Amino acid sequence: MIRFNLEKRVDTPLYQKALVVIVAIVLSLAIGGSFLHAVGTDALEAYAVIWEQVFMDPIGWEDLLVKMSPLLLTGISVALAANMRIWNIGAEGQLYMGAFGATWVALNFDGSLNSLILLPLMVLGGMLAGAVWAGIPAVLRAYFNVNEIITTLLLNYVAISWIDYLIFGPWRDPGSLNFPLTREFSEAANMPLFGETEIHTGILYGLVLILIINFVLNKTSLGIQIKIAGDNPDAATYSGINIKRLIVYVMMASGAIAGIAGMVEVTASHHRLQQNISLGYGFTGVIVAWLAKNNPLGIIIYSFFMAVIF
Repeated sequence: MIRFNLEKRVDTPLYQKALVVIVAIVLSLAIGGSFLHAVGTDALEAYAVIWEQVFMDPIGWEDLLVKMSPLLLTGISVALAANMRIWNIGAEGQLYMGAFGATWVALNFDGSLNSLILLPLMVLGGMLAGAVWAGIPAVLRAYFNVNEIITTLLLNYVAISWIDYLIFGPWRDPGSLNFPLTREFSEAANMPLFGETEIHTGILYGLVLILIINFVLNKTSLGIQIKIAGDNPDAATYSGINIKRLIVYVMMASGAIAGIAGMVEVTASHHRLQQNISLGYGFTGVIVAWLAKNNPLGIIIYSFFMAVIF
């Protein structure tokens, strides 16, 4: 009788990892093409249009990089928490709260401060609001053992409703003809652009934070603590790691990064707070992180692919 033993690889060669990604992309295109064919569309023609409008058109590249910016931030936000086996499904709500924090700064200080002071304050406002919002499920998970998947998911809708209340109520611009949006920010509160393009410096926020998080997770004692606490909480406790405090810190850092994504959207894309400031970037960030297996550098690749789909 023949028996087979399956063992998990200790280390997968790089070429095999690349092959898996290539095969996955090809299969995805094939499956997508079958759906296009089923509704009477020529799949090859459709893919050719996508290729031409996204990759062969300068405007397409600009739009691609603009949509990639928040995905980098929400992706690394989710991945940071996931490295400790904390499932932050609330990046969408934290993004909205980050937009709220940045807008509060703009509405109160816009016109009295120049961009060198105002924009950093808006970043801090977005980070603080996102961190506080993530801190709620963090405390519930750390000290009351409440499942963070449920709390982070439900708080998304609370955050979106809070924004709706503000833009339909006290923050609505009197000159907007009753449209639900705030007044437009001044030039000092707008994210700088690269030359004459629509590409804004928000993409640098994502890339820099990814490099920082990658360094922290792989080269520092804090990163080792995060991974140990995620892989073996009992061993982490035995080694003296305060897991409850670490959960709160990691979750709040995750929320702060998602909050920066909200700040980027209101300062770079909309220049005001309004409905639907996110195209589901927070929820898509969960997909990006999982596709990248929570590897910070992998976030860059899969953010690019998801931006193409957007």
